[in-house]
Amino acid sequence: MELEIDNGRSSSKIKVDKFNQGSNSQRQEKRGSNLFESEMNGNGTNGKLGKTQVNEERKNLLYDVGEALGVHGHNDEKACILFLNWYGQPIDDIIAIKLKGPKDGAPRVHVRTVLQVFVQILDLFGRPSKRFYEQLSHFARDPKEKDRLQYLSSSEGVEHFKKKVEDSVTYADILREFPSAHPTIPELCNIIPEILPRHYSIASSMKAHPTSVHLLIVTNTWTSPSGELKIAQCTRYLQELMSGDTVVCTVKPSVMILPTDHETPIVMAGLGTGMAPFRAFIEERVHMRDRGMRVGPIGLYFGSRSRFAEYLYGEEIEAYHKSGLITYLGLAFSRDQPQNIYIQHKMAEHSEYLVELLGDEDVKIKTGAGKNGWFYLCGPTWPAGDVQDAITNAFVQFGGLDESNAKNIVKKMKNQGRYILEVY
Repeated sequence: MELEIDNGRSSSKIKVDKFNQGSNSQRQEKRGSNLFESEMNGNGTNGKLGKTQVNEERKNLLYDVGEALGVHGHNDEKACILFLNWYGQPIDDIIAIKLKGPKDGAPRVHVRTVLQVFVQILDLFGRPSKRFYEQLSHFARDPKEKDRLQYLSSSEGVEHFKKKVEDSVTYADILREFPSAHPTIPELCNIIPEILPRHYSIASSMKAHPTSVHLLIVTNTWTSPSGELKIAQCTRYLQELMSGDTVVCTVKPSVMILPTDHETPIVMAGLGTGMAPFRAFIEERVHMRDRGMRVGPIGLYFGSRSRFAEYLYGEEIEAYHKSGLITYLGLAFSRDQPQNIYIQHKMAEHSEYLVELLGDEDVKIKTGAGKNGWFYLCGPTWPAGDVQDAITNAFVQFGGLDESNAKNIVKKMKNQGRYILEVY
């Protein structure tokens, strides 16, 4: 598999040496969370795991620690051919379409076959907005279909529109449902948006892997209310990649950056695939340490449902902890015991340590002043408040502060760029 990278600084082709996937397990949840990661999880999986080794060919791919790789997935070619055959459109016809340029955003004319446009560009199997129903109504020749499309785009039809969203109805589904609305291919290009890239945090340091990129990917499948099994567009695309395939990617900057001083302490809290940038952080510091540089303390708090199924990079983490690189390790596997345990509970167990690393000159601790460390949280939004409360309570309990001043310390950390969140 080759990846074509355009990060605004350079463009490269890189080749994937290995792309191995484990087997799917059956899941009963409405939304699945099968996993790909850049290294095979030796403890087994609760879904699908894969090992990806990406090797660069032209030596000019650049990415920084914490950045994300945007994968520009394609639609399923067979599904596009089936749709175009139903639509009565020859797949090899040549058309010219305008697309935004990669850097300045100015429209540029591209000549493609119809099949290429539907596979590579149009989000045919994405979820339509209300605006699409309204736009499509202008092409409907059947008065009843026209009225129905206008109703679905109106405030009166909001509940029926929501039902279609819940059922994951696609642009292709709507065009089939209203066959009298039959825009030309150029007209479809104007009302169906382009496929957007899916961004994945890079789980490797370029210093540790100068010719490779590692990704940690969660795949999403779900069952719609109508009982149909659905799979996300980029999930399907990644699962179907074969050695030798070409993939278009972009590198995107992130708020997840390391302190410039490698001796500054860092405390990281990651849930699930939120572990990805922290694996890159750790590799960066390993690289520095192995070359004789002094590196600061590292605290890592990792949370997922099951140690057996979702301890991502578990063997690496345990090895780094045993070596002393990871100073404090807090693991929260919420479903491995009768009571739920989350990362904020593990952080509360290390309150004194957190104050020592994250506090500043205004925090009174036994050893003097705090070490002005940086704190990071990456993963779902829901624990952000509880995690902040755990840090605030630590400052009250071990920092000689009342609650108001403790909250001000956290606020100051955010203003100084020492309290960084990437939540979704």
